[in-house]
Amino acid sequence: MASRGLACQGSCSPAAVATAYNTSLAARISEEGAARWPMKLAVNLAVVVLLMSAGWMCLCAQVARPAQRASADVSSKSDIPTFKVDVNLVLVQVSVRDERGHAIANLRQEAFRVFEDGKEQQIRTFSHDELPLAVALVVDNSSSIAAALDELRRGTLDTLALLQPDDEIAIFSFAEKPEMIEGLTNDREAVAEDLWALSPWGGTDINDALYQSAVYLGQRARDRRHAVILISDNEPSAERAHDVHDVVRAALDSGTPIYSIKVGILEHSRTFFLSHSEPSLHDVEKICRQSGGELIDTRRTTSVTSAMRTILAWLKQGYTLGYTSSNTRQDGAYRSIEVRLSGPATTSKHKCTVFARPGYYAPLGH
Repeated sequence: MASRGLACQGSCSPAAVATAYNTSLAARISEEGAARWPMKLAVNLAVVVLLMSAGWMCLCAQVARPAQRASADVSSKSDIPTFKVDVNLVLVQVSVRDERGHAIANLRQEAFRVFEDGKEQQIRTFSHDELPLAVALVVDNSSSIAAALDELRRGTLDTLALLQPDDEIAIFSFAEKPEMIEGLTNDREAVAEDLWALSPWGGTDINDALYQSAVYLGQRARDRRHAVILISDNEPSAERAHDVHDVVRAALDSGTPIYSIKVGILEHSRTFFLSHSEPSLHDVEKICRQSGGELIDTRRTTSVTSAMRTILAWLKQGYTLGYTSSNTRQDGAYRSIEVRLSGPATTSKHKCTVFARPGYYAPLGH
């Protein structure tokens, strides 16, 4: 006689176990006859009791598991550290230089005073550590730069040797339109290949390239000292989507000073590219000044490599001051910033000059 098993799919309740077994039992009673069923009934009843007990244990275990998982989830969540971030903290990158342009790197917090709209603010955070840098090199790749391309390449490549291993660099190039050809990386070989691949063509869309690079650093490099370094003849000749105000606003919102290393032959391109207006020739200078950066003209006194070394020293040996504005209004208005030296710093035998962004835009409340 073929034996019949219990078919119980998935997780079986005690009642389902008992019903399935009793059905099998009834069929077997009818086949084997009434004379033999009392002894088998006793045995089968014992088996049913065991199965029901096992079923209850299984069911209890299934009910307990979610509770255990929930308890474990709560425990794991309670172990996750939480951090409070002061979103109203205003950070100001500051460079202090002597009359020869050399960075002064031995000042303490008490040497600084910060004023917002003429009202002194309490400095809450101060850093003079040589933090890793994030630099966006914005390289002119337009036709007007062709005569200075070799110098531009050499100077830019020399920059790689000036960076520390944990410094990161991004490459933006621009002609008719800007393009990010390498995101932030410490892969110096990849950056070198990108620079050698430059091939000048077309017009000069400076503003859009500066705007995009400032926004990019604001998103990707807030935990590092960061800056945009433009290498160009600074003579725009292409239509642009962003004006000087847009670029300065992006730089201030992202805390990104913009520096310019001006290259080329004096007055060389104005003879050939007349599409730009005379006032726009000073746009880059305005952007640098209003973002807290500076313009270095290499056409007269220095090289691209020397200018790059100077800018990186200013960044590396700079100071970061943080304060919470006493003006709590979230009106999106512009607020001026002035950083002054006090105490021993003002009596130094060398005349000191402070360089910092001149202001910022307040957050806009909802």
